[in-house]
Amino acid sequence: MKEQLSRLPSVQQVLKSSAASLKQCRHSVLVRLIRQLLEDTRRKIQDEQIAFESREEALDSILAALQAEVDHLLHPRPQRVINATGIVLHTGLGRAPLGPELWQHLQENLAGYVSLEFDPESGERGERLDLCDDLLQLITDAGMSAVVNNNAAAVLLALNTLAERREVIVSRGELIEIGGSFRLPDVMHKSGVRMREVGTTNRTHLRDYRRAIGEDTGAILLAHPSNYRIRGFTTSPDKKEIIELAHRHDIPVIMDLGSGALFPMESVGLPQESVVADMVALGFDVITFSGDKLLGGPQAGIIVGKTQYLTAIRRNPLMRAVRCDKLTFAALTQTLQHYLREGKNPDLQSYRLLLQDRPTLQKRAQKMVTELHKQSLKDLQLGIEETEVEPGSGSMPTETLPSMALVIQSESVSESELARRFRRLEVPVIGYRRDGKFYLDLKAVAEEQDALLIQSILSVGQSR
Repeated sequence: MKEQLSRLPSVQQVLKSSAASLKQCRHSVLVRLIRQLLEDTRRKIQDEQIAFESREEALDSILAALQAEVDHLLHPRPQRVINATGIVLHTGLGRAPLGPELWQHLQENLAGYVSLEFDPESGERGERLDLCDDLLQLITDAGMSAVVNNNAAAVLLALNTLAERREVIVSRGELIEIGGSFRLPDVMHKSGVRMREVGTTNRTHLRDYRRAIGEDTGAILLAHPSNYRIRGFTTSPDKKEIIELAHRHDIPVIMDLGSGALFPMESVGLPQESVVADMVALGFDVITFSGDKLLGGPQAGIIVGKTQYLTAIRRNPLMRAVRCDKLTFAALTQTLQHYLREGKNPDLQSYRLLLQDRPTLQKRAQKMVTELHKQSLKDLQLGIEETEVEPGSGSMPTETLPSMALVIQSESVSESELARRFRRLEVPVIGYRRDGKFYLDLKAVAEEQDALLIQSILSVGQSR
């Protein structure tokens, strides 16, 4: 044991032997990393997990580990990936993909200083929330808007503004939980309101809301079932009836819409989803929804509704804690402008992918397989299968979209190992495993990525 420990180099020896590529890190950082690696190696020697035959071998091992750690620390984060899961609005992969035209816009307009809170026309200080307020008013027909960093913040801010220290009535059938452990009851608690549950999981009547209304009622909250549907023996009041009941008692009604479509999805052949403008027309006082789901833009929580309530929400001190930066506003306004220019079916990357039909995807898949068969793939077997994929992020819940996938099998490599090899490429490719096969679904793969996907398959197929 002592002999093994004596073979470990000193910090200075490692520093002197370090390659030029390691000098990217400042001296103090390298010293700290080397000390951590030496300590970790000592523990492994003591636990008999590792042994070195010479001091040179020990030094080479530390240097290799140090290089790997520096490469990891300086690697781009988050990094570009190919989304071959088939899920276009994939939360883990950034939800709505932002197209190249948006990045060109940001590059051209965000270099240097920007008019985030300054009005060039008047020379006075401006308000960042006004940057996209007129766009949202025109698109949704709402009286005013506000933008925060995500929809959870939008719900929290609306509840806190309208009903802090008061009761908020909500149906038990709408106490949702979505990905990332977001639970509506937890957000309601943190907003400072008291939750008043009515009805049951599957049946809530108008009379349940009527009986719950009292002097301490601050608001009624309705929540869109973002990632589930309750079917069978169910009852829920018409939304218009709830709104009319609330307004007879001067109580505001908040609608947490979740995804929030800005045009009728069914008009372009996609499953139906609630449209924000329809909810405004129905009479909801405040409506919240996401910017990076069906809207097709950056992560943001958008609040629209009646002027009196949005004015109060904008003035809430919490607004400063949840407000967005210049990058978000620039990306969001550019995205919203597509809806003004094009109306239905805006030319956004997410819709270009969602609307790819199966025959088009099949042609692309066949072309890739034909090209790959010309190459040496060793023992990889390629096929094409029809698939059904979810839109993602709770949008259009329980609905699927037709797609096509490249299917890869190997007699010598398991599907889990194939998945690992694709993830470890310079541009990781994220697919999925099923029934002993590895799938690369094309629904969320842009056509301009086909060449890179072919090269990725070749890299995996020609490696050992």
